[in-house]
Amino acid sequence: MNSDSTFRPRRGHRFSAGVRGLLRLSGGDCSCEAHDLSRSGVLLTGDLPTLAPDQRSDLTLTAPAGGLEFRTNVRVVRYTAAEGGAEARAAVEFVGLSADQREKLEALIARVIEGLTPAPLASLKPGAPTVEVRKALDAIPLAHRVALAIRASAHEREFLRQDTNPAVLEALARNASLHSAEAQVIAASPHVLPTTLEILLADARWARDEEIRRLVAIHPRTPLALAERAIASLKPLELRKILQASSLSQALRERIMRRLSHGH
Repeated sequence: MNSDSTFRPRRGHRFSAGVRGLLRLSGGDCSCEAHDLSRSGVLLTGDLPTLAPDQRSDLTLTAPAGGLEFRTNVRVVRYTAAEGGAEARAAVEFVGLSADQREKLEALIARVIEGLTPAPLASLKPGAPTVEVRKALDAIPLAHRVALAIRASAHEREFLRQDTNPAVLEALARNASLHSAEAQVIAASPHVLPTTLEILLADARWARDEEIRRLVAIHPRTPLALAERAIASLKPLELRKILQASSLSQALRERIMRRLSHGH
């Protein structure tokens, strides 16, 4: 029997999880992380011992926020040993799920899809290194990150604003709880689209935020018309600060110099 054919669900039925896992083996319990969760199996990563094909074990998956555990018997389908800095990986298949187990599995999948518990981000501590943040973000599907960014909490926004995908940053710019300092980080990101910069500039919350206006004006992706709107209400002192920016376009530089020379 081809093991892959029994494990791999149809594309679109697998969900990135990143939830905590505990594999019970004869040599002792082994902590791991669960990824690519589906209704038929999951991919486990971590400091896993060598696992043989068809080996059976008990697995517990736990939502990071607690209150939800999914326990089941699993069969090892595929195992890859740790190599070159990469963690060991084991694809396992759920075996003999009862009606109650299927219900709990659906509940866990629902949390992953709906973003009620964004597992990879929930496990990060404030001030986590960039490499850890990027790894956590990569473990979450793009559609999930975009949906999460619109309503993200302060803890989640700390990491989402480091996302390099323009769609996530644009969704984050629309977050009703966004703070001025966070909006400034988004405005300074090299990954934002012109539409995101326009959203920030049009937001009434930042109408008096001179730093956001400065950042929008000097951003390499800001169209000239938008940049002119950004500096329209700025005073000479702020305009002179903008002139010091190396990223300032020549066209906008000339317009600012003209304004200053006329005393506007």
